[in-house]
Amino acid sequence: MGHKNFRLTIIKGFNKGEVYPLEEDEIIIGRGEENGIVLNIPEVSRTHAVLSKSEQGYMIKDLGSTNGTFVDKKKVGGKFLLKPGDTIMLGDAIYMTYQADTDPEETLVAPRAEFADSPDETAVTPRTPAKARSKPKVTTPKREKPAEKVRSKDMGTEEKKGRTWLWAGIGCIVVIFFLLVVGLIIFDSMDLYCTPPFNTMFSFLWTCP
Repeated sequence: MGHKNFRLTIIKGFNKGEVYPLEEDEIIIGRGEENGIVLNIPEVSRTHAVLSKSEQGYMIKDLGSTNGTFVDKKKVGGKFLLKPGDTIMLGDAIYMTYQADTDPEETLVAPRAEFADSPDETAVTPRTPAKARSKPKVTTPKREKPAEKVRSKDMGTEEKKGRTWLWAGIGCIVVIFFLLVVGLIIFDSMDLYCTPPFNTMFSFLWTCP
């Protein structure tokens, strides 16, 4: 739908609530008395901005004002096409809302499709056969070993390692004991009790002649 009955409504600042119908092809906004919309306050320049009518609605352009022209807080330089609901700011002094009524007569009509002269001449679009879809490969998931079996296996390995170290320790003790006994026998057979340095080392056990 199109729009009609364009207008500006001041929502903040000088003349708040004032409505200005837009009918002319060109409307100048400013402080000067000769303008189409007169806003006589110091913050507004003598010729602040201009509204130009187009097929889509009104466009606004800043005329080199001191405080600038903004649409939805974006500064306007060249011509800017307004849409209903936009907020026009003249510096920070005046806020105006651009409004328009919808025009129900300007509805968009979709173009009609052209039909063949006779039913026999109706165009038929051949269908392209779809490519045969390849069957997805079915992969058999690997069976995971039960946690209990894995744990029992690990525990058995640890027990074997423990037994190995135990027998190794016992073997070392037996060897040391055997070597100690053999040493004592040799010590006694050679009568080394009173031979230096053994006579001093073992003086607390016996007294040499």
